[in-house]
Amino acid sequence: MEKERSKMSFGMAALCMGLIVAVMMIGILIYKIKLPTLLFLCWLIVVPFAKKIGISYSELQNGGFDMIRKGFEAVVIILAVGALTGAWIASGTVPGLIYLGLKIMSPTFFLITTLFLCSIVSLATGTSWGTLATAGLACMGIGEGLGIPAGMTAGAVVCGAFFGDKMSPLSDTTNMCPAVAGTDVITHIKHMIYTTGPAYVLSAIIFLVFGFKYGSGSADMHSVQSLMDAISGIFNVGFVVYIPAIVVITLLVMRQSPVTSILIGGVLGVTVAVLYQGQTLNDAAATLYTGFSGEFGNEFLNNLLNRGGIVRMQELATIMIAGLGLGGMLRVSGVLPAIVNKLTEYIKSVGVLVTNTIIICILGLSVGGSMAFTHVMAGTLMSPLFREFKLKPENLSRVLEDAGTLVAPLIPWGGSGVYTATMLQVPTVVYAPYCFINYLTPIISIIYGFTGFSMKKYTDEELEELERKEALTGV
Repeated sequence: MEKERSKMSFGMAALCMGLIVAVMMIGILIYKIKLPTLLFLCWLIVVPFAKKIGISYSELQNGGFDMIRKGFEAVVIILAVGALTGAWIASGTVPGLIYLGLKIMSPTFFLITTLFLCSIVSLATGTSWGTLATAGLACMGIGEGLGIPAGMTAGAVVCGAFFGDKMSPLSDTTNMCPAVAGTDVITHIKHMIYTTGPAYVLSAIIFLVFGFKYGSGSADMHSVQSLMDAISGIFNVGFVVYIPAIVVITLLVMRQSPVTSILIGGVLGVTVAVLYQGQTLNDAAATLYTGFSGEFGNEFLNNLLNRGGIVRMQELATIMIAGLGLGGMLRVSGVLPAIVNKLTEYIKSVGVLVTNTIIICILGLSVGGSMAFTHVMAGTLMSPLFREFKLKPENLSRVLEDAGTLVAPLIPWGGSGVYTATMLQVPTVVYAPYCFINYLTPIISIIYGFTGFSMKKYTDEELEELERKEALTGV
């Protein structure tokens, strides 16, 4: 006989979430267990709590599968992005963009040029960590030659690297946040311009002013020139290599399917690799699955450009599937509704909602040390509240990036903070004061929350239609 269903209490819900957070923290920080494994194991934590109130495992599982189905387009996109990245490196598109960034390096405007260069590299590759390890290190060497304080140079590097990571459609966080929130990646990127744009402009102005004071020395540009020579020695870097990027950007601006646009970009990358770079069709096509692998005679470029491929995106795709499934189970079991109902007692305005979401992201980064964990936890927890205030999902996905991505390198003991400090050889407390975009963006996000500017809302008709569709699909 089926157990009579009861309501999930706040105490039970809080205990369930506490156990999940504890498992994640202990697994990541102490035992170094991979995040996908922990997320799947956390499915088991929800089961006894659901059973306690009379929800069967089949109902719980279906709730998880429904959420996965809802976000599966983002999983496909991230795999397609892996294929695109491999092909674009083989075609010279990514190396060409890096070459262009290095070419504009100017000693007189060193700091702002560092910001732009790291932004271009990170936008082109979708990786802040790769940018730190390559263009970032090169800029640190140049800055030392100019006599510019190391913390200031590192701040410009971090601002550019994490700006690009946040805004690039090739980035894992840029694909994960809209998947968790329930929107698409292009809508997500466009909506982030409202907060990240002003913060980036303000940061650029500050670095420009600092540059006039510190950038009057003479730099040894040998490291930059050696990078450019290494790229041009292996790839043709003419206009042809930019064609795949131009086509994909055009298709996305025309609001064509992201998956189709990205796959077309991958095919064009293979075509350019064969016809312009002289690679065989077999080798060029293989980069779609396994990524690019080559020897550049330069450690920086070896680290940055040996990447891409569907294979290398499988871990992130698994994280997204496991995280979405966990979120669906938490919703169906009543854990999330119980917590949200409690939070609703204290959150009475959009401004307070945004502020609390940012605080939760910072706490997630502080205890979990992982951007992926923070995005999944905060997004899953706060999504119902954003719906309660009739806010469209791109508002939530933007806030997740504003705090969950940009604050990450400012947490000294977090994964991004440790990596950044180690790679640039500058302590977090030294470079953090100069990471203007990383703390200006969350501040601007909070201001928008209280003023309502750019906080897109559903009309009553849109909300009714959305709820009708969800009722029909069971999502």
